[in-house]
Amino acid sequence: MVSQWSRVLFILALAGTMMVLERQAPGGDTPPADPGAPFADKARQYFTAKELARGRAYARGRYLLYGVRTALTLGFFGLLALSPLSATIRDFSVSVAGGRVWLTIGVFGLVLACLYHLVTFPVSLYGGFIREHTFGLSRQTFGAWAWDYTKGALINAVILLPLLMLLYSCIRWDSIRWYLPVWVVVILVGSLLAELSPILLDPLFHTFRPVQDAGLVQRLRALTDRAGVSVGPILEIDASRKTTKTNAYFTGLGRSRRIVLFDTLITTSTPEEVELVVAHELGHWRRHHIWKGMAISAVSSLAALWLIARLLYAAAESGRFGFVHPADPVSLPLLLLLFLALTAVTTPIQMAISRAFEREADLESLRLSDNPKAFIASEVALARSNLSDVDPPRVIVWLLYTHPPILERIAMAEAFQSAQGQ
Repeated sequence: MVSQWSRVLFILALAGTMMVLERQAPGGDTPPADPGAPFADKARQYFTAKELARGRAYARGRYLLYGVRTALTLGFFGLLALSPLSATIRDFSVSVAGGRVWLTIGVFGLVLACLYHLVTFPVSLYGGFIREHTFGLSRQTFGAWAWDYTKGALINAVILLPLLMLLYSCIRWDSIRWYLPVWVVVILVGSLLAELSPILLDPLFHTFRPVQDAGLVQRLRALTDRAGVSVGPILEIDASRKTTKTNAYFTGLGRSRRIVLFDTLITTSTPEEVELVVAHELGHWRRHHIWKGMAISAVSSLAALWLIARLLYAAAESGRFGFVHPADPVSLPLLLLLFLALTAVTTPIQMAISRAFEREADLESLRLSDNPKAFIASEVALARSNLSDVDPPRVIVWLLYTHPPILERIAMAEAFQSAQGQ
């Protein structure tokens, strides 16, 4: 088991690494362009009081829902790990599978998934459908939303259940060193999904077509040429069928790499603003964030799997969790609980790395476009359409934000503008 001092040193290293990332990233401590102007005054410069209030109400409700879902998830797997219910589910799975080990694992995982969706569905319904309609962001009917939810659950089952069977086959092979082949599988499956998702999975939820505005396509092609990044098709998706939110993203690896624009972004933004949004995504490729992210993920997943394997083996030896060998399916709730706990502990540093990457991409987009005014306009437009909390509590940023807050990003553009003498 990990000693008390090891845990303390880990937490101190986590906090120190995150502080270094925040300090060293471009714009990490960016103040308003006018050092005497507080963030509240800066916010009122770009947003009305009503926009600020709506964004705050929407975002802070999402923070609460995140906390509720996290508590439900940890409580659900904690209850299963500490109660005889897992053994009951295992005995049921054995009877359904006729004693076949691989099928027993599959049935156990399926029952667990169904129970989890039963517990968390009310939060998904409220957060993903009811609340989105309350704030005027969703255009989906309940039937369309429920069908998307069902498709997502089915896709997860098709992908994850075979992987679960493979996981327990590896644990049966070696109750301690199983993490090594599992880690290889995780890397391979993750890379395969990144390559194939744009082709096989994304079209199950949206309709894609080439961007119809030839002038915009030409503009974006010129931008990718300046960035030195080769991309495939430039597509738009029918996001307006489901939401009023705007966005754009890069997806895929290798030959499946493509630019995808929400049709809501195209219809509500100027070409300069669309160009800035795409330039930000190109900035990720110019700074090699995709490959860096994959490398970080590979290292962190290996460390996590190693630790989980050790803890699971120790739990089996203790006999306190209803199983005496890690390959018993009763160990699955504890395995998932350990994974979730590790994720929770390391989330702040994951968020810090992500924010550092996003600041670098913002800076690249400013250099590529040399248009800080359009950058600011695009950030303001995105914040309005997506009901962003432009000045969130710092602790929330520390815990949950993958991107710097809007005012910080605007301040970076203002500083860039001042440096350029524009």
